[in-house]
Amino acid sequence: MELYQLEHPSDRVFLCTRSDCNEVADYLELSEEGGEEVFCASHTSSEKHVSVLRKRACHTGYLFRSRPVAA
Repeated sequence: MELYQLEHPSDRVFLCTRSDCNEVADYLELSEEGGEEVFCASHTSSEKHVSVLRKRACHTGYLFRSRPVAA
């Protein structure tokens, strides 16, 4: 599994993949099979703080659970 700091697009905010969670996602987790999931700090499997991870945007074709950024 590869772990990254999630880069959000300027017009959207991604929410944690957990269905019962509405927190903003900070972590992008890539599985060996090529799957992507985004998690908040409470639900990630990372043992490192997000600030020390490399930044990466998620795959452009997969929108996860997202909402527009408030203007």
